[in-house]
Amino acid sequence: MDNQRSVRDSFAEYFEDWEAQHRSYLDKLVAIATQNESEEDSVRHLVDQVLCHYQEYYDEKSKAAESDVFLMFSPPWFSSFERTLLWATGFRPSVAFRLIRESVGGELSEEQNERIAAVREKTRRLEREISEALASVQESVAAQPFSDLVKREARLVDGEASEMEDAFGELKAAMLAVMRDADCLRQHTAGEVLEVLTPAQKVRFLAGTSQFWLQSRRLGMERDKRNEISRKAIT
Repeated sequence: MDNQRSVRDSFAEYFEDWEAQHRSYLDKLVAIATQNESEEDSVRHLVDQVLCHYQEYYDEKSKAAESDVFLMFSPPWFSSFERTLLWATGFRPSVAFRLIRESVGGELSEEQNERIAAVREKTRRLEREISEALASVQESVAAQPFSDLVKREARLVDGEASEMEDAFGELKAAMLAVMRDADCLRQHTAGEVLEVLTPAQKVRFLAGTSQFWLQSRRLGMERDKRNEISRKAIT
């Protein structure tokens, strides 16, 4: 329990700092996106900084998940609304294609549209595979003998306790694999999409992606705050 609290608190603290930096990058993306002309080197540098910022998040998340992968599937540093949007600990990679359409859809050439369509098809196929893997892991929790061990957890003898520990170890490894596959797909999809876009389009796409997440976060936090005020008023 102490280890879980330590992982939860330390990652929540890291995430708060990461989010603040993310908001700073969004301001820079929006500023460049609204300029008629921008230095191409400046644009590329900012895009690289934003991508490195995302990579840092995935690296830290992966390290924290080594200690407690279950926490990542229901992260307490997210609002209840944000948690309903999670797919294998994050947004579905296919959300990117809606954001492309909203941010730069009208600017894409025929060749760009064809290349993005190919990425979309590949992403959706891999999403299905990961969803099936996650469903298989979830089904294993409800299956015997795992469910029997959970029900009898307080009365397990030494041999059964060891068996329980092994079962949890296997479950943790399976969930960690699903999370990492999902994160890899999120990064790979974003990378392939960005390869199709021009520097200016990359800025608008990354700005749109950041705005979508931050707006979802703001909405979720506001809802949680209102609900908490209502609960306190009732009690």
